[in-house]
Amino acid sequence: RNTGSVMFGAGLSSYEGLVGSFNVSQANFLGTGDRVSAQVNTGRINKTYSLSVTKPFFTPEGISLGYDIYRRDVNTSSLNLVTYNTSSFGAGVRFTVPLSEKNSISYGLTLDNTEVSNLALDRSPTRYINYCSSVTNTINSTGCTMNSLTASIGWAIDSRDDILFPRKGELRRANAEVSTPGLDIQIYKITLQESWYKDLSKDLTIMLNGQFGYANSYGGKEFPFFKNFYVGGVNSVRGYRQSSIGPVCLAGDQSCGSASSSMNMILGGNKQIIANAELFMPVPFIKNNNNQFRLSAFIDAGNVYGLDESINLSTIRYSAG
Repeated sequence: RNTGSVMFGAGLSSYEGLVGSFNVSQANFLGTGDRVSAQVNTGRINKTYSLSVTKPFFTPEGISLGYDIYRRDVNTSSLNLVTYNTSSFGAGVRFTVPLSEKNSISYGLTLDNTEVSNLALDRSPTRYINYCSSVTNTINSTGCTMNSLTASIGWAIDSRDDILFPRKGELRRANAEVSTPGLDIQIYKITLQESWYKDLSKDLTIMLNGQFGYANSYGGKEFPFFKNFYVGGVNSVRGYRQSSIGPVCLAGDQSCGSASSSMNMILGGNKQIIANAELFMPVPFIKNNNNQFRLSAFIDAGNVYGLDESINLSTIRYSAG
């Protein structure tokens, strides 16, 4: 039996402008048993195009094999970030090994090519200019192109009773990545996440979430600035502007290369902490809507720290709403 879905979406964001999305998936493509999905997301800042093919039962033991190709374009000029553009395209292969119904290990390889452009000598930090200059072996380079081959391994437990509107269970994930030696980028990254849901009553659900991320370079290579973590906005610490929390390049600071800039610019960092507590409840006067709409009260906290900073919990930013 062939099962598939097509999804269209559109939204308006003060940062992304008009955002459009298109997703199509086929669970049994041409009767092969393979799952094929394509995704297009467009916005003023982020654009993503991807195609994935997954063989759910690559082995009799249930190990799945997947292939991915993608292109991602990022334009930071609409955010309070240092202005630069990145265009990445790549391909990867991944395996998922089930340990139980809700417990799995995944690993894979991804070959990536990233082009950085639109750096400005008067508005970009000196470190950013120096990074691209070291890649291109030129002085005051405003762009560069880098290749990387990244190996990844991850472990996940997902016992939530529903992916979109969970009321109980947990999601626990640990991922590690390392870019192999010999190419332009040599970094490693570790990310951890724990989300816990508990139904307090028929109508009330509490959620606690914690995330940690750490990344750095090795082998004498400099850490690429476009791999930084960013915090702030709807998916991390609500109430703050998108990607606005963390180390700041102050307006007029010549060491940042922003002497002619009239605004502060967020730099991001290689260390990230996020914590969320949320109480979900039904929308008043609408019956039987728990699987479609919910209201919530939340407390968010988080921050990002740069390469030369230690994690300091006293500088954590908070919001509630």
